[in-house]
Formats: sequence, C-alpha cells, structure tokens
Amino acid sequence: MKTAFITGAATGIGEGLVLKLQSTGWRVYAGYRSAAPENSRWHQLDNVVPLRCDVQSEDDIRCVVERIEGDVGQLDLLINNAGCPGNSGVIEAADMDDYRRTFEINFWGPLAVAQAFMPLLRNAKGRIVNTTSASVYLTIPMGSSYPVSKVALKALSNHMRMEMAPFGVDVTSLEPGGVETPMTELGDDVGEMQWNTIPEPLRSQYKQYFLDGASAIGDNFKLYSAAHFAEQVYKKMIVPKKTKPSYLIGPGAAALPWLHRLLPTQQVLNIWTRMFSKK
Repeated sequence: MKTAFITGAATGIGEGLVLKLQSTGWRVYAGYRSAAPENSRWHQLDNVVPLRCDVQSEDDIRCVVERIEGDVGQLDLLINNAGCPGNSGVIEAADMDDYRRTFEINFWGPLAVAQAFMPLLRNAKGRIVNTTSASVYLTIPMGSSYPVSKVALKALSNHMRMEMAPFGVDVTSLEPGGVETPMTELGDDVGEMQWNTIPEPLRSQYKQYFLDGASAIGDNFKLYSAAHFAEQVYKKMIVPKKTKPSYLIGPGAAALPWLHRLLPTQQVLNIWTRMFSKK
C-alpha cells in the first residue's frame, strides 16, 4: 500500500485529495492545524490517519516524520498543500508581520516539511507536489504577499526538482486555478478586510485608483469543486511515472502562462491594471 502525507488536509483542496487517494487504496496521513479533523469528510475512514502539523512548528513536523517512519519507514507522496492567503495591504504600508507570516506558511513551511521528509522520500523514490497558485501569473494590487510567496515556492520547487532527480525523488508544482475552498470565498467582508489594512489617508488615495480583489473578480470567477479538482490532480500528477515541472489546473486558467510567453511584461501588467482598476 502506498503512503502519502498531505498538509492542510482538513478542508478544501487538501480534503479533496485525501478522499481521492483513500478511495484508490492509499494510506493517507492527513495533516491539519486549526480546522478540526472531526469535521472533515475523511474523518474515521479506513487508512486515513489525522496528524496535527502546523508547518511553522519544528516540533509538529518532527513528530509527524517520526510517526510515519515508525509506521511504514518510507513515504511515496508528499503534498505540501497548507497555505495562507495573507492580508498585508499595499506595499507602501505593508503589515510586515502579516507578510512574514504568509511566507512562513507558504514558503518556509513547505521547505521545512520537504527537508524533514527527504530521507523517507528517498527510500521510496517518491514524489513531492508543492501547491503554488495560478496567482504566480498575476500582479494583484493590495495583495502582493500571497502571489509573491507562491512565486518563491515555485522557484524552490524547480531547484528541488533538479537536486533530487538523481536520487529518484520527483518534484513538481501544482498551480490551482479556481477551486471551491474557504480561501476562495469572496464576500463583501473580504474586500472590506483588505481595505482596512490600509491606514488613512492612504486608503482613500488608493480607493481612487483600485478595486479590491473580491470586487474586481466579482461573480465571474469560475471554480472547480474540490472533488473534481482532486480527480484532475490524481490523473495528471500522481498516476504518471514522471511529471512536468508544473501543472496549471482550473477553469479558464490555461491562457495565463501564454500571456507571459507571448507579451512583453508591461503589456501583461497593463492587463492586470485594467482588471483591478476603478473604472
């Protein structure tokens, strides 16, 4: 029986991936932090083992590694899925504590987890999937901490892919492009929270030019269900013997990389400026 460890597994993408792997015969160690595992749909399913793992905690990571090493001695699949949306505000007045926390969870956490599991992954000649984001192709005013941290994780994944290839460990990036998760619930309160990070009088000045993310995206943001998304990930990233460096999966997301391949950087920035600008 193959084994997987998934961080951020209690809700959203992580929960969907646990259910998919469990249904196909995997033993899944489901990492969670604040969301109660009792509320997850995989709770008490056969071969699903909930383990507390705050990716900011060295103690949590060490305990998880020791548990899996004691149980099976190797790991076939690590999915670094835990993430934080961040709410740091405009760069001119960025909440630096929030910015650092976003990086702690979205960048330093996956690095620490991957490093700790590397011996078990080597034993299995396993695979690492680092969950980045389709936002690596976007430039989002008032919301830089999340995409910037995910760009850093994507770059890290490429370095890991090169370094671990000689040892049989495959590394790839998953770029979700619209999935029904708590992170993609965009209500009026989300936009209000974003504006409230900016102190006056800067807030009024930025409101003259920009829309918050929730208002800019509105109801035009198409989403996959977590189950459908997990099915796509399973077929494209877990079943194949070899992977590509990254996979962009989500409705309407396929054009994003092509913008960067075909257009000068300023033209791409102009597209996002129009999207997020006050008309």
